[in-house]
Formats: sequence, structure tokens, C-alpha cells
Amino acid sequence: MKFVAVTTPNNDLNNNNDNIHEEPVSEPETNISSESEKEEEEVNINNNNELLWTDAAVIIDSRRVFRSYSNVTVVHISDIEHATPRQFFERFLPIGYIMSTVLPSTNTRARASERYWKDLTWMEFMKFIGILTIMTYVRCANICDYWSKEQKTGGVSLGFGQYMSHRRFRDIVKFLTLTDTPIDDNDPFYFARKFHNEFNENLAKAITPGSILCIDESMCQWMGKIDKGPFQRKIPRKPHPIGCEFKTMADARTNLFLQLDPVEPPEYSSKKKFAEHSATIATMLRLTEPWFSSGRTIIADSWFGSVKACTTLYKHGLYSILQLKKRRYWPKNIPCDITDALESDYGSFISRVGKFDDVDLTLCSLRDRKNIVLLASCSTTNLKNEVTRYIKGHGNVKFHRPAVFDEYNEYRSAIDILNNLRDNALSYHDVLTTKCSENRILAFYFSVAEANSYSAYCQFVPGKKNMKHVDFRKQLVISIFDYYSEDETVSNRTKKRKRKDSNDIEHDLINIKDDSSSSQLKGKRIQRRCISCHKRTTTGCKCSMPQAMCSNCWANHIRNTYNPIHTG
Repeated sequence: MKFVAVTTPNNDLNNNNDNIHEEPVSEPETNISSESEKEEEEVNINNNNELLWTDAAVIIDSRRVFRSYSNVTVVHISDIEHATPRQFFERFLPIGYIMSTVLPSTNTRARASERYWKDLTWMEFMKFIGILTIMTYVRCANICDYWSKEQKTGGVSLGFGQYMSHRRFRDIVKFLTLTDTPIDDNDPFYFARKFHNEFNENLAKAITPGSILCIDESMCQWMGKIDKGPFQRKIPRKPHPIGCEFKTMADARTNLFLQLDPVEPPEYSSKKKFAEHSATIATMLRLTEPWFSSGRTIIADSWFGSVKACTTLYKHGLYSILQLKKRRYWPKNIPCDITDALESDYGSFISRVGKFDDVDLTLCSLRDRKNIVLLASCSTTNLKNEVTRYIKGHGNVKFHRPAVFDEYNEYRSAIDILNNLRDNALSYHDVLTTKCSENRILAFYFSVAEANSYSAYCQFVPGKKNMKHVDFRKQLVISIFDYYSEDETVSNRTKKRKRKDSNDIEHDLINIKDDSSSSQLKGKRIQRRCISCHKRTTTGCKCSMPQAMCSNCWANHIRNTYNPIHTG
């Protein structure tokens, strides 16, 4: 490998802005000067920025010398090897927040419009999720068909009336509310910000990630013109190009979402945590905050790549391998000849080292199908795996890559894998097809929780490694409806108790005049006072006749009889 010394003239056009979205203003690329070439020798390179790079190989990984984290990923579910899909799904939802805020807020909003609204409970909310999950793998042309069909399709009966009425389902969708905070015109994400924060906190508690973390982007699909959403963007290369963009972080070995951060306009992101940094660095710090000073390694693409980002992560106790990309110019403190100095042979590479803000950095470029440049605070440039590339005009070309490229390419697709699980097949946002902001965002969080559940279930439950995604969704539905069954109704408990009661005591609510002990009484309307509330009534329970009992007290009587409260 030959290293080429390049000297470029100084200029005063350096851009001091560290935000990598804005390309630094510097001189155009110049031709490579070959005045001095020294093989296998370190040569100083003037890069006309604040950082001096030196041609050198890196043979010792700093993670083996200094702080490092090497434990495996852990999902905190009791008896995880025997856990059901429902338990995995619920573990990745902020259940406490849903019970304390989402359900009461939904009920409050509904009661303001519906006089006879029946409060939404956690059991009913999970049945609502179960119905949505069936819709993700059994597609009907009309939503009414889910309630009209009785035959089994996909292993599950589509007679949704046994779980919830169609009107009740539509009312839940209509009144669903994610927060108890009032409308805030200064915060377009007010309706879901508390839910978002609780969702992230729950993920940090549910998962202890491994040593490699990946940062990339995910899109929350939007519906169009009526409600544009809090931070709608258009990215044509995405499967769903219009939507709300989230920067996301995942465990690179198990492909589990760890944190999410919405990409908001500067006037709103400036109010968030770490706003003193540039927008890109602040996003990275918010995503990685729960694991500061842990010695983990962050893998990220060119949107995050800069010298400042690499050094900032290192000062927070995190290593990083970041891709760099030239747009008009290279990011600040990156030499403009980093790819021009490569040899013409595929597999040739250049390795340079430098120190910025007391942090040792490695800059490495490789000639592949496209020239790739990586900036890292860890790993080595030792040659590792051999790769084969088909190059037009050259056929199959084999070469060995430096270790830092092997590590980056192995883990850089973790978010893309999760996005494919979440978005390529029919998902919650495809069946919850309203234009309401709360519903679109909630469908996104449901899909994240479901993708996490599937990935974790396949990896931590023995024998489920090759389970298909659609089979997991079927098992999720079955486990939800089995656990939250209808057997808890008063009438069903009464029937069960009748079969088990050795004394054959009946607890039917009857009219007083129909009782044999009242046959001698005259009159069409016989009234007595209720033994509990003392109001006049014409009814009584069979077990306590001839004493009277009103219908309200009879319902409490049934509950106390078949659900006794144990104390002590």
C-alpha cells in the first residue's frame, strides 16, 4: 500500500458550523500532488482545517485497552423461555401510562360527546389491539365484513361481535386520546409527547442491549391533506415517502428497537434536551443517553458522520464507527483528497489517524463498487474477511477489507431489518386508516412494539427461531383473547357457579308474585323493601325469598357471591 502526501494551499473560507447538514465552505478539490511518495512510511498531511491527519495503520483496538462492554442482550421478561407473544407485546408497551393516562383521557373525551359511554378498560383495550392484529393478516374489502363473517379465516373466527361490537370499535378509534395535557399551539407534538417519552423509558427498562448499537431513520406513514401531522416530511426513496420521520436506535445483534426521536423543525427541537449541540449531535445524544459511559459502539450512516459527532460520543463514554459522504464538500476537518488518493485497484485503502479534542480518531477509505469512507474511534485497519464483488468490465473481484469495514457492514442494517418487519407487510397503520394524528402515531408505536415482540420471541423462546411473522401474529391474537376472555361476565360466572354449587342454590332475579311463598298475597303489583338499599321493589333473588332485592343490589349480590374478597 502506498501513501501519498498531499499539500493543499491555505484559505480563509473554512466554515465553523459543526452541523453536518450544512456543508462547510472550503476550497474545491485539487489534483493529487505526487511530489513525495514513501512506501510504508508515515507522512504528515496538511488538511486546512483544525485537525492534522497522519498516514498510519491502526493495529490495536482501543476497546480492548480502555472501557468496553461485551455482555449479551437481555429482555427483562420473567420466565422468558415460556413467555407468550402477549407477554412480549405488553412488555414493549408503556402499560402504566396507558392505564393511568390514555384510558382516563379517552373516557373523559368520550363522555363529553356520548351520554351513555361505557368506560374503556385495559381488558377491552387489549381486545381492541387483538382485533387490529387480525386485520393485519386477514384483509377484507369492507371493514363491516369483519363483523358479518362467522367462518374461520386464517385460523381465527372473523365474527368480531364475540369480542366487541362494530360501533364500540369505531367509537374507541374516534375518541382515543394519548395525553391529558391541554392543546399547545407552540408544540405540534403535544398530543403524543408524553406517550413518546414513556414509550422510550419503558424500552430502556425492558431491554439491556449488547455492545453494538445502530442508529438510522424510520418513517411513520401519514395519510395526506386533512391532517399533515406534527413534522411531516417527504423522502422519495422510502417505501412510504410521505410521513413523520423518526431517528431510531436498535440493538445491532438482536434487531430490537431501543429508542426513538422525532425529527422536528429547529424552532421545536431547540426546546428539547441537548439543544446546545447541533441538531444531529443532539439527536444522537438523546438516543444514546440511557447508555452513556457504557463503552458500547455506535454504528451510523453519513447523516450522522462528522468529527464533532465522533468525539462528542467518545466524551460520553461511547465508541463510534460513522460513515462519511461527500456532497458539495467533505464535512469539516476531513481532508479533501481522502478518496482521490486511493489506488485504482479494487480493495485498495488509505488509513489515517488524527487527534481532535484529545480523542484519537481513525479515518479510512476503501475502493469498493463505490468509494467508502469511515470515521471511527475504535476498531482496527488490519485486513480481515475476503469479499467478492462483481464489477462490470472486471468480472468477479476478490479482496480483503480492513476490520473496521467488516464491523460497519455487519451491523449497519439493523434498523432496516426492523423497518422491513414493521412496514413491508400489512401493518397497524394500514388498518387503522384514519387521518387523526393520535391514531397515526399510535399505529406507529404499535408496529414498533409488535416488531420488537416478534424479533425477541424468535430469539429468546426455544424452537421459535424460524417462525414466520404471520404465524407470530396469529399466536399473538390467540394469546390476547385467551388471556382476556369473556368468561369474566356476571352471567357466565353465574352459570359456572350453578354447575359447581353442591347445594344447587339458584340466584335468579324473579318477581315477588312468582314466588310460591307469595302465592296467597292478592294484588297485581306486590312491593317490598330491598334488604340492602331499603327502596321499594317488586323483585327478589331466589336464594333469599321472600325477602325483596332490587336489580342493582342483586348485581352486587352476584359479584360478592362468586367473587368473594379475601382479606388477611
